Amino acid sequence: MGVDGLMSDQLFIEQNSQLITDILAEVQERTVAELYALKGSKTAEEFLVFIEGLDVGQIVISKSKNAINLFEQTHGGMLQSIQGFATLSEDTLQTLINYNTQSLLSQLGDMAQIIKKEVVNGIISGAGRQSVLNAVRGQRSLRPDQVKTLIDTALNEYSRSVTKLMIDKMPKDTKYVYIGALDGKTRPICLKMMAADKLTKSEIQATFGSDVFISGGGYNCRHKWEISVQDKFGHDAEGAERIIKEKGLN
Repeated sequence: MGVDGLMSDQLFIEQNSQLITDILAEVQERTVAELYALKGSKTAEEFLVFIEGLDVGQIVISKSKNAINLFEQTHGGMLQSIQGFATLSEDTLQTLINYNTQSLLSQLGDMAQIIKKEVVNGIISGAGRQSVLNAVRGQRSLRPDQVKTLIDTALNEYSRSVTKLMIDKMPKDTKYVYIGALDGKTRPICLKMMAADKLTKSEIQATFGSDVFISGGGYNCRHKWEISVQDKFGHDAEGAERIIKEKGLN
């Protein structure tokens, strides 16, 4: 992956995750509005009985089709910028996409339950639609920034999973480096992995554990372990070591 590949990959992820987040914010608003419209002239007691049998989850999934489709398409687009150094089957790649999509659907199901609960509370208390929408978005898991973080993380973990499966097929003495942005947002653990320079798979596991191949430095991490090649862009071991010393992270 060259300069353009590395930077465009993250830009592609961030742009599409923002679009998906915006679509889901609209889904929240439209679902609350639709449930309030369904109340009509019903009393709070009548509406409570009515909504109990209503599949709000299906309503949310239906309204989220564009977000789901974009989420799946983003995975395919990312494959164009992932450096290939071993062969993976189409079935393997699709299974990883399916797994991420199922996780997204599960999150949408959770969102539907929260919307349903907050609408019921709003109808009983006499609160307006906007108050209910604010309550929905007040839930930590449904804040726009949190939704985007979850999507960013899922997409980056897909990229790292693809690379890890290729790593598993390489000779044991193959060397890898930790690549990605080196800036004020770079976590201490990511600085240390980047400063470690070229390591084999077993050395990475012994030093940093196995989880880093998939999770990197944690939520919203923009880095990954990648096969070491000459003049690897996005890998600055000396720069990472300098920041570690400046911040006293030794």
